[in-house]
Amino acid sequence: MTTFPVSGGCLCGNVRYTVSGPAHCVVHCHCSLCRRSYASLVGTGATIDRNQMKIDKGEENLTSFEMPPGIHRQFCRTCGCSLLYYLDELPDIVFYYPATLDGGVHPGHPQGSEHHVHVGSKANWEFFEDSLPRHDEGLDQAALMNNE
Repeated sequence: MTTFPVSGGCLCGNVRYTVSGPAHCVVHCHCSLCRRSYASLVGTGATIDRNQMKIDKGEENLTSFEMPPGIHRQFCRTCGCSLLYYLDELPDIVFYYPATLDGGVHPGHPQGSEHHVHVGSKANWEFFEDSLPRHDEGLDQAALMNNE
């Protein structure tokens, strides 16, 4: 079990953050935008309340990119490491990339709150080898907050 708070940051160390509580859920997104954004078949994000995320160092080094409209991706302007994203329609939560947590620590989400999303647009050569729930589209706010 993860003990909070936990810390993480970008590849070059210019941006550091602290998460003060467990993630509500974790989503593995297979949409074409995430594939291009992360140069990977999947982008994994953990959801938390915005007040549980604190940028400890380098906030001025975060660069934002809005794509598509209403989704604000934030990354380190020095090394390009993706760290956070916000959705205008969900103002109380932030997504962060748990792969950027120090030491590979578990983001603390409850069992059963991890999902594959946007599998309807996954790369045609990608295959799944786990039993996590799969959704053709994204999750609604209740599921992202683990209030299903």
